[in-house]
Order: sequence, then C-alpha cells, then structure tokens
Amino acid sequence: MKKNFFIPRIEEKEEEKEIVEEEKKEQGFTSPSGTRQQNKIVYSSISYGNKGMQYESYRDKDKKTESTEEINRRFLETYGSQSNLIQSERKSQANASKIPSYLQREDITPEDVKRKREYNVDLPHEGEVVKAIDRSLLFKDEAKKDTEPKPDLRAIEKEYFEELEPVTSLSEEGRVKRPKVEPKTEPKDQEEGTSIILEEEIRNQKVREFKTEYEEKTTTKRRRRRYRAPSLDLLDQGRGHLQIDKVASQKQIDTINQTLEEFGIEGKVVNYVKGPAVTQFEISLGGGIKVERVQNISKNLQMNLECKSLRIEAPIPGKSTVGLEVPNPVQEIVYLGDMLRDKAFLNDGNPLNVALGIAIDGTPIHLNIKEMPHALIAGTPGSGKSVCLNSIIMSIIYKADPSEVKLILIDPKFIEFSNFEDIPHLATPIINESKIAQGSLRWAVDEMENRYLKFKSAKRKNIASYNEYMEETGGEKIPYFVIIIDELADLMAIAGNQVEEYIQRIAQKARAAGIHLIMATQRPSTDVIKGTVKANILTRIAFAVTSQVDSFTILDKSGAEELLGKGDMLYTDGVHEYRIQGAYISEKEIIRITSFLNETYEPEYLFNQDDLREKIVQEHMADTDPRNDELFEPVARYVVEMQSGSISSIQSRFKVGFTRAQSLMHGLEELEIVSENKGTTSRDVLVKTLEELEEKLKGDQ
Repeated sequence: MKKNFFIPRIEEKEEEKEIVEEEKKEQGFTSPSGTRQQNKIVYSSISYGNKGMQYESYRDKDKKTESTEEINRRFLETYGSQSNLIQSERKSQANASKIPSYLQREDITPEDVKRKREYNVDLPHEGEVVKAIDRSLLFKDEAKKDTEPKPDLRAIEKEYFEELEPVTSLSEEGRVKRPKVEPKTEPKDQEEGTSIILEEEIRNQKVREFKTEYEEKTTTKRRRRRYRAPSLDLLDQGRGHLQIDKVASQKQIDTINQTLEEFGIEGKVVNYVKGPAVTQFEISLGGGIKVERVQNISKNLQMNLECKSLRIEAPIPGKSTVGLEVPNPVQEIVYLGDMLRDKAFLNDGNPLNVALGIAIDGTPIHLNIKEMPHALIAGTPGSGKSVCLNSIIMSIIYKADPSEVKLILIDPKFIEFSNFEDIPHLATPIINESKIAQGSLRWAVDEMENRYLKFKSAKRKNIASYNEYMEETGGEKIPYFVIIIDELADLMAIAGNQVEEYIQRIAQKARAAGIHLIMATQRPSTDVIKGTVKANILTRIAFAVTSQVDSFTILDKSGAEELLGKGDMLYTDGVHEYRIQGAYISEKEIIRITSFLNETYEPEYLFNQDDLREKIVQEHMADTDPRNDELFEPVARYVVEMQSGSISSIQSRFKVGFTRAQSLMHGLEELEIVSENKGTTSRDVLVKTLEELEEKLKGDQ
C-alpha cells in the first residue's frame, strides 16, 4: 500500500515564545522637548480612531489640542486679515516653541503617516533550512481582522489630516506655514468674520423664536391646517344587533291569521321582518281578495294585537303581499356612530351623502343631498325632527372638508343649533334673527346667479364640472352650500312673501349651482308649507304628526299620523317610500365633537351678519326707490358708456343678484335713460352722452 508523502512539521516552543513576545512588544519613542518626561522612553496607544489625540496626556494644560471650532475661532481673531499672514509666518518661525511638540519632530512627516504598512520578512539563503513557524500565532491579529469589516484607511487618513490642517502643516524646508484662507469659506478680515458670526447667531435666534411661536400656536388653535375629522371614538356605539323574540312574534302571527279568518278574508302571514322600531308582517291574500278589505279591518287588527298604532302598506312595493307594521315592545336605538363606522359609507367620496337611519329590513338608508337636492322635514315636538338635522350636520362634519361644504344654519329658536357655534364648516355665524335669515337667503340667491355667470364664462353646466375645470387649470374651486332652517314657520310669519320668493328661486335653480336647502317645521300647515314651495321640493321626511291632514300636507298621503315618534319617520324621494328609524346622536356627543373642533380649528366665515344688516337697509331703500341704491349712478354711467343695457350685463359687471339688477333697470327706465322692456331683445339706451346723463341725474335730485 502506497503511503502519502508529507513533510513533518517541527516546532520549537522557545522560538514561539520569542515570537509571541516580539509581537506583543509595544514600540517606544523618545518624548520631545518641552514635556515633563523629556528624553525618556514612553509608550502610547496608537490607533486611527483617536485622530492624533494619543499624545494629549504628555502635554501641558495650556498646550492641549483645541477643537476644530475653537481653532477656527482663534484663527479668525488672530489671523483674520490676509495681510497678516506673512507676519504670522515669520512670528511662527521665531516662536517655534509655541508649536505643538509633536509637530516639531522632523522624523514624523505626513508621508510617513500616509505610507502603507509593510511587513519586513527576511528571506532564507539558498540551501538554508527554514523551520516551520506556527502562522496562527504570527498572524493572529491579522486573521482576526480578515473576519471583520476592513476600515477605509484612506478616508480615515484624509479625515485625520483635515483635522490637523487648520492648525499648521509642515513644509518641505521644515518651516511652519499657515494655511491659505479661502475667500468663499472664511472672511478676509476680523470685522467681516465677526459680522458673519453675528448674522449666523441672529439667524439661529430667529429660527428658535419661530419654532417656539409655532409650538405655542399648534398647542392651542390651528388655522388653515389640513382638516381631519374628529375621532369616531367620540361617538357612542350600540350593541350592533337586534334582539328577536320568536315566541312573541309567533303569537302575533297567530293573532293576525285568526283575525283574518274571523272577517272571512282568505289570507295568512307568510313572512315577517323585524326592524329597530316595528315588525313588518307580510300577508299573502287568496285569489280575488281586495287589499282594501285588509285596510278596512285595521282597527280590529290593532285591537287584537294590543298595539299603540298600526300601519298597513298595501301592497309592499315589489312584492305580492300586504305589509302590516306592528310596533315592537321595545324600540331599539340606531346610533349614528354605528352608521359612521361603516368604512364603505365614510369613504365613498361624496361629502354630501349623509346618514339618515335604518329601514325595517335592516338596510342603512343614506340621504344624497346632491341628488335630493332640497328637503322638507316636518313633525311634532319630540318626534325626532331636530335630532335628524343634527345627524345630517354631523355626517357632513365627518365626511366633508370645510373647503368642500359650507353650512348656513338658521335657528330662530336660538337653542337648536347653539352647540355648533364656531365650527369650521360654517359660512357665517349661526343666524337667529328672522331679518338676518331673510338677508342670508337673498345672499344665497345672489351667489347662485353669480355662479351661473361663472359657469357661463367657463362653458360648464354645473358645480361638479366647474370644479374639475378649475382643478385642471389651477383655479379656485367653489364649495357646496347647505342651508338648514330649523323652524320655517317663524320666518314665514315675519317676512312670508319675500322668504317664499327666495326659497322658490333656490328650489327651482340652485341645484346645479351647488346650493341646497333643508327646511324643518313643527307646524306643517298650508300657510307655512305652500304649494309653490312643495312643487319644487320632492324629498319629504315626515315624523309623527297629530292628524291625517298634516300627513297629507307633508307627504300628500296619510300614514305619518301612525308613526311612533322618537325617530320613527317616513321618507320619500318622490318615487319610493321608506319607513326608517332615524339615527340618534345625543347632546353630549355633539358637545364632545364640537369642543374638539373649536379647540383645533377656527371658523373661516365668508360673510358676517353686520354685512347682511347693512345690505338689508340698502335694499329696503332701493326697493322703495331704486334711485336710492348706491349702485344706481355707477350703473347708469356704465349703461351710457356701453350704449347697451341688460339685467345680465349689470349682474356680471357689478356682481349683484337678479333681483337687485332688475330693480336698478326699472330705475333707469323711470328716468328715461333706457327704453321699456322689449322681451328677448336688449333695451335701447336713450341717453347718448355722459353730459346729458349728468343733467338728468341733477334734475332728478
């Protein structure tokens, strides 16, 4: 068997010890002059990380190496002027002892530090036997370094010399030279350097003051900041499910079937659905049985079921059954917080899609104000009318940015909307005076007319397309306006004709302009809700009322008199009708949310009530005599200069509403400045020169 060839390894322990000792031996150096241990062999731990500070322990206290900032500052104070550089070089030669000791040594140069480390290895002579050496001992430290990430020595050396460079450097002749001052980085004289330092300190002080002021502002109120809706944790939360008593429901089914049998009506209950407030039983009738027969025995059914009220829906839309709605023993509360926690609804991208309540079958019902576009709400006190308005406002707060939707709240009773004061969505402070409310409605009419002029110039048809155009062109978008009136009867009693006119104009034309009107009243009589108003408002919400007549006034049909109150409502959009249990939000919840908004944001009103009062006075004077209007003379001069007169041109030029422009035109007609109305064609201007106009105006006075 052939053996493998190998060379035996011979090691000597004594040589190993010598090598190890020689490896661990530290290199000494002779301490320089001027130190406490002059001409003695001393040792210092040398590494690249200390950046030349390993000799600090051997220097006097007054010769300690300064930091870079201290060196730069002292250098500017002593050698700030370019003309002093040469003198400083001469002084440095004469006072060489002032130079740090380790820089005076001629045997240490930058080239020595930059020179790469070399290992001196004695090669063996020819024929000499070399004993094996344990390489693990010889290169023990090097093997350890191979496993560790290697530092960038060039970068460390460069950083080391940059640290030393501002102090001094060694020249080829051994002289000490101060580094040249770059004009871009250092000032040329001491005065300039001092001014720069002062400017920097002033700038830093201003930055600190700005940060302090900003922190103080952000801890109190934040104006014009990005809007974030209040936390949903501020809203109460329900149990999330309805309790169904199957035994009680089956007992009611048996009672209904027995009553139908007693009156000879062929039919039976085939299904039932329990809602928050009522349970709807579906009755399937036999062939040839009229649905009116079930309606005729409604009082008998109510008596046998022992319920407070009973409503019959004959037939149920989309089904072949008759619906019998029986109140539940316990009326469940539908919390607005539960509806707003629906992420699909909260993030649907429509800021005017508000939560209304839950239908009988458990379906959430939302009210899209954009498609509505106006609503009429009526009900007796305590029926849930005001809570419904609060839910609509709160939905807008959670879904809409104040720059997207602005609210105009009119509260003649002073107490219904008081908790919403100073919220960021308000276009004006809450209006309590009837005359100011009238002025705000007129402001809305003028805003509607101005918006249509903007749409015309931009060649757009409605607010949605206009805002898209503004976003594309970098223009300013306009917000939606929602006007909410809590008690319409008070306004109609004080200024019925004018309020009715403004409401009618808004209801007819304001949808495309993005202005929506929601009116509520607790007295749904014909003198409050007139036919001209109802004709343009298709969305109606009826809460519990006292009589069938009031139900007809609101819904044009009966049914509201059978409602239970406490949020039980009938909602119709002009096509479909739903029975809904309205979303509930308590006063405590409203206070929590509005307090958060008041502490976080400030309102940005578009107009105030003082401006409205002034306009009311001016318009009253203008209504009695258009020539008392402050715009009458400017409009007259404009018409004469242009030799053309029309209501639309006055609206566009002077930014006024249709009513005021029409009144001004009538005043011009009375003074014979323009001709009478010619229908579709524009009026003729009878006055040709401004001099003639001035004579007419003076003669009129």
